Amino acid sequence: MYLYLKCGKLDEAMILFEGMETVSLITWNAMMAGHAQIMALANDDAAARQNGLEALNLFLKLTRSGTKPDFFSLSSILSVCSSLVALEQGEQIHAQALKSGYLSDVVLSSALVNMYNKCGCIENASKAFIEMPNRTLISWTSMITGFSQHGRFREAIELFEDMRLAGVKPNQVTFVGVLSACSHAGLVQEANYYFEMMINEYRIKPVLDHFACIVDMFVRLGKLEDAFEFINKIGFEPNEIIWSILVAGCRSHGNLDLGFYAAEQLLKLRPKSIETYVLLLNMYISAERWLDVAKVRKVMKEENIGTLRDRSWVTVKDKVHFFRADDRSHSQSNEIYILLESLIERAKGLGYVPYKSIDMSSDEEEKASGSALHHSERVAVAFGLLNLPEGAPVRVVKNITMCRDCHSCVKFFSLLTGREIVVRDSKRLHRFRDGQCSCGDFSALL
Repeated sequence: MYLYLKCGKLDEAMILFEGMETVSLITWNAMMAGHAQIMALANDDAAARQNGLEALNLFLKLTRSGTKPDFFSLSSILSVCSSLVALEQGEQIHAQALKSGYLSDVVLSSALVNMYNKCGCIENASKAFIEMPNRTLISWTSMITGFSQHGRFREAIELFEDMRLAGVKPNQVTFVGVLSACSHAGLVQEANYYFEMMINEYRIKPVLDHFACIVDMFVRLGKLEDAFEFINKIGFEPNEIIWSILVAGCRSHGNLDLGFYAAEQLLKLRPKSIETYVLLLNMYISAERWLDVAKVRKVMKEENIGTLRDRSWVTVKDKVHFFRADDRSHSQSNEIYILLESLIERAKGLGYVPYKSIDMSSDEEEKASGSALHHSERVAVAFGLLNLPEGAPVRVVKNITMCRDCHSCVKFFSLLTGREIVVRDSKRLHRFRDGQCSCGDFSALL
C-alpha cells in the first residue's frame, strides 16, 4: 500500500486498504496523507478537488471507526481543508484538536493558522497564532503573509518587526511576505528599507519573487517608468510574472507604448499560462492591433496552449458544490440566476459597467467574443448567498484568476447584500467588504 501511495497510484492503494482486516492509525494517516499529497500536486483542478474530498471522507471514516486521530491525522486533514476552503470542517478539526490537547504541537498549530488564513478568516488565524505556545519561522511567516493577503499591511509589517525582536531570523519567503505588504500599501520607502535589510543585514540574495513585489508596487502607484527602470537594474532576465505585472499595469494606466514593449518581451519567453495569453490578447484587441492578435494566436497554437477551464466551488453544510461559467446544471439554477440578474441590475444602478474582454473558455457556449455574463465565481457566490445563513460570509475558490469584470461585480454584490465575500483565485485572496476588496483593485488582470 505504501509503495502504491508513493507512486501516486491511489486506486491500487485503496483496494489494499479496504481489504485489510485490521487498520492501524498509521495506515489511516498514510492514506489521508497520500490523497492530500496528490491533491497538492494535481495539475487538473477537478482531480485535485476529488482527492481532497476523498481525504475528508477517510477522516470521517477514521473518527467513526473508534480510532482516535493523532496530531499527524489532524495536521494532514487541515491542509486539505485549507485547499478546499472548507472552513466548517476546519473548525471541527480545531475543536477536536483542542479537546485532544494536541494544539501544543507546533506543526498542528501552524497548520491551523494556515487553514484560517486560506479560508479568509484572518481574525481566527491571528487568535490561533497568539495562542501558540511555541512559534517557528514557518508560523511567523504564515501569519505575516496572511495579514498581507487580507489587506492588513501595517499589521504584517508590525508582526515582522515583532519576529525580529523575538530573535527569529527571517528567510526568503518571510521577506516576500513583508515586501508584498509594502507593495499593496504603496509604501515605497518601507519597501526599499526592507529590500536593503534583506541583502545587507541578513545576506539573503534577492530572487525573482522579491523583484516582482517591487515592480508590483511601482505599477500600483502608476509609476510605470520607475518599474521599467527597476526591471532593467535587477541583474538577470525577468520572468513571465514580472513582465505580466508590467503589461497589466500599462494596460490599466494607459501607457500602451511601454505595454507593447513589455508584451514583446513576454512573448519571447513563450509562457505556458493560458491566462497570460488572454492578458496579451485583451491588450492587443483593445488597441485594435490585429496583426499582433494573429501573432499571439499563432504562438498559442505552436505551443499547444489549451483553453481556460473556469471552475469555482463553495462549501455549504459539509458538501462542496462545483460550478462552471454560465452553469445551469445545479438543481437551484433558476433561483441562482434570478438572484444574479437582480444583483447585476441593482449594481448597474450604483455605477457598475460591465467590462468586455476576450473569453477563452473550454466550453463552446462561452467561446464567443465578449465576457461571459456569469463566470463561475458569480454563480458560486449567488449560490452561497442563497444557502448560507443570513449574514454569514460566502467563501469561494476559483481555479484561475478573477477577471476585472467579475472583480468589479462582486464588489457591488458585497455592498448590496451587506455580506463579506471571500474569493480565493489562482493568484490571490480577495476579501470583499462594503464594496471594497483587500487586494487594492489591482489583482484582476484579465
